[in-house]
Amino acid sequence: MEKVNVKICIGTMCYVMGGAELRDTIESLPQNILEHLNVSYSPCLGCGKGEQAPPFIEVNGKRIAGVSKNSLIQIVKEEVRNVI
Repeated sequence: MEKVNVKICIGTMCYVMGGAELRDTIESLPQNILEHLNVSYSPCLGCGKGEQAPPFIEVNGKRIAGVSKNSLIQIVKEEVRNVI
């Protein structure tokens, strides 16, 4: 079964700017979604040195900035639909 790779930045800046909430959000997703995910955490995705705002995630190699709990859920559900 193909899985969606989700990496959440939990470096200091991302963590305090919402990365902790993203971690909690993804871990509380229903099992029928979680079974299609490979979730990992990174101390830094190397994105914080620019105009984009943290927190950052990486989904199947694509980096996304300024992610909220709601946008994380939307992104993950859309990616899971693409692999089912």
